[in-house]
Amino acid sequence: MKPYARPDPLEITQGCTFEKSWQWTAGGKPVDLTGAEFELVAKADAGATDTLLFLTTGTGIAVTGSTFTVRIESDITRAYARRSAVFNLRVRWPGPEPRRVDLVMTGTIVVKPGVLAP
Repeated sequence: MKPYARPDPLEITQGCTFEKSWQWTAGGKPVDLTGAEFELVAKADAGATDTLLFLTTGTGIAVTGSTFTVRIESDITRAYARRSAVFNLRVRWPGPEPRRVDLVMTGTIVVKPGVLAP
């Protein structure tokens, strides 16, 4: 599996809920994601030690059938002061330990300043 390197950033508007869904297909057919666990980690840059955003299945990432959804609530994005970050999205497949982990997506996040009062 080759990870998807996003050429365009994920755009988050400060103070607004961010939600984006992707359907996973292989060979034109939906991939069954039952039991798969996703993890998204964002940092200022690839070498940074501090994590800016950490989401997992059940905490910001939902999985239904062949679709996974990333959701960040407005109260969280309201506090974002950093305007850009890099991210990796990984999947941990169901099965016996040690479970296989694959990089699904990599790219950048851009936070656009909100203009509404909090």
